[in-house]
Amino acid sequence: MPSARKPPPTRRPKLTSGLAITSLILSVFGVCSGITAVAGVICGHLGLAKIRRSNGEVQGAGLAIAGLVIGYLAILGWVAWGVLLYQAATTVADAAEEAKRQSSEPFVFAEVPIPVFPGLPSMEPLGDTGVTVGQVEWKSSGGGPGGEMSLRIYLPAGEHEPGSLPLVLTAPAGTNLLSGSEIGPLDEDGYHDESLPYAEAGMAVILYSIDGAVEDEEDYESLGAAYDEFRAASAGVVNGRNALEYALARLPMVDPDRIFSAGHSSAATLALLMSVHEPRLAGAVAYAPAIDLEDHFAELLAEPVVKLVYSDLDHFVRRSSPLTHADRVKGPLFLFFAEDDGMASPQAARDLASRIESQGGDVTLELVPRGGHYQSMINEGIPAGIDWMKGLP
Repeated sequence: MPSARKPPPTRRPKLTSGLAITSLILSVFGVCSGITAVAGVICGHLGLAKIRRSNGEVQGAGLAIAGLVIGYLAILGWVAWGVLLYQAATTVADAAEEAKRQSSEPFVFAEVPIPVFPGLPSMEPLGDTGVTVGQVEWKSSGGGPGGEMSLRIYLPAGEHEPGSLPLVLTAPAGTNLLSGSEIGPLDEDGYHDESLPYAEAGMAVILYSIDGAVEDEEDYESLGAAYDEFRAASAGVVNGRNALEYALARLPMVDPDRIFSAGHSSAATLALLMSVHEPRLAGAVAYAPAIDLEDHFAELLAEPVVKLVYSDLDHFVRRSSPLTHADRVKGPLFLFFAEDDGMASPQAARDLASRIESQGGDVTLELVPRGGHYQSMINEGIPAGIDWMKGLP
């Protein structure tokens, strides 16, 4: 009787390594996320080790190797991306630090060309004051900061020998410190109250325009364009320099050793900046200036949308703030405030005077109890400023 045949032995199916599969999945996701690629590489190495120890019972080496390759490439890619991001962030941080440093330095405008000046205008009597006045303007073909300006010139009564008259440089008040101003036409409505008193006291006077006059206060584009011109003119300092250069070129009666910058309110802020940037000045007179512009513009600087109109505003405000340059003001400087001034801070004037004095600077601070922002300057400030200038050596 034939013997029964034994069935063939059953062969267990080979298992695919779960670690190999996991490695591939995590590495693929790691291309996008980065962090799972590390786990994918770890699973790939563990999976290969397990496959080798299985004596052929576990398969999936190809999956593990694919997971390792993709994982390592993902890790390298993310490391390279991280390095690039770090370098970019460092560059941005360095640029921000450099911008901050520069915004604490004086304006640099030595390369801004001095215009070709026209001659002295026709001088006409100003009422019964005995003072003569004339207005001149220029428009340089090349444009640029200070390339288009107007000057109003006041001369005291009488004939004047060469080098016999002090000169006072004044600018229009009432700007927002982010734009400039024209001086207006010389007609019966011309404003003389902040320039004429110096001429009546025996001094030559130049009232000069400031780049960046606003054409339309309601139009953001107009405001932005005016700001760009004002900033390019170093907050009006280039205009003040050009007015001084005009005087030296066209007014022989001016004594080059007795040239002063004076102004009220926003023009006083410019007078302080002139004292920092123009070494040829014999002194500066500032009636109720805005001194700490970062505090003055604090609310504006906190509005992100404002930077769409005023580019690089925080750095410009710092650079155009007299307080930023307090340690560079050596004087002589005359500061005038009314204690009841509702627009400018007498305490800021005290702080500025204290800082200048601590650096060995020459500053005179005069405070009066009443008169507000404007009338105190007219009634008491300008007469005191004139006496101060005349009293200097």
